[in-house]
Amino acid sequence: MSSTTPTMAARHPQMAVPETEVLRLLRQRGSVRDYKPDPVPETWVEAILAAGQRAPTSSNVQAYSIVVVRDAGKKARLAELAGNQQHIIDCPVFFALCADQRRLTLACEQHGVVYQGQTLEQWLIASIDVALLGMSMTLAADSMGLGTVMIGGMRNQPLAVAELLELPQQVYVVFGLCLGWPKSAPLPKPRQPLGAVVHHERYDEGAVREAVAAYDGELGAHYTGQGRATPEAAWTKPMAEKFSKPIRAKLRQEMHARGFGLE
Repeated sequence: MSSTTPTMAARHPQMAVPETEVLRLLRQRGSVRDYKPDPVPETWVEAILAAGQRAPTSSNVQAYSIVVVRDAGKKARLAELAGNQQHIIDCPVFFALCADQRRLTLACEQHGVVYQGQTLEQWLIASIDVALLGMSMTLAADSMGLGTVMIGGMRNQPLAVAELLELPQQVYVVFGLCLGWPKSAPLPKPRQPLGAVVHHERYDEGAVREAVAAYDGELGAHYTGQGRATPEAAWTKPMAEKFSKPIRAKLRQEMHARGFGLE
């Protein structure tokens, strides 16, 4: 397109944003931590897994695997390893979403070469692939009236999780995903204003500070409306408390133990 050709938005500055099902689902999306005991049909689970696979993947590497867990004993142990998260026990289906470089090693072996992907770049590619997979699965589940919540606590004790799920080397659980029927519709949590996260032509830290200050108040009002006690600085204070100390400080060593080089 020529640099002088006006964009669609420039030609139609007042063009109405179409109301699509995807936009509606994303506006209403919230994490579900309270599930009915009703099972999820196997065909629905398979449809969600297939939808996840349609997510973008770097160079068609598809550097992920999924362990589907329904066994009550295993879910109870996973809940314990994740910091005693009851919703892992209560959800009828739990997905362990794994970064997986094992298939790449097998592909290299098949063609008589040695896999040389023990690098930070390949670990990052696999982890990003998993994140995109998980979001696609979440959106698919939402569209079917199901609920989900992502469980980063799977990285609390990644070696124990890997042992429980019998993961081979070069595979680790990036996060978990609970799936089930919500007992009630989740209330979407307000996000930071666009001024805090969107920049035009350059990064504007002054606008970030202003927008984050406004968000402290908006999030506080949201929590207060739910009857939850909250500090006046509802976002910045919890963030400061959380990130003023190391989190999962042994994760690099644990990733090495799982066969990820990170060099």
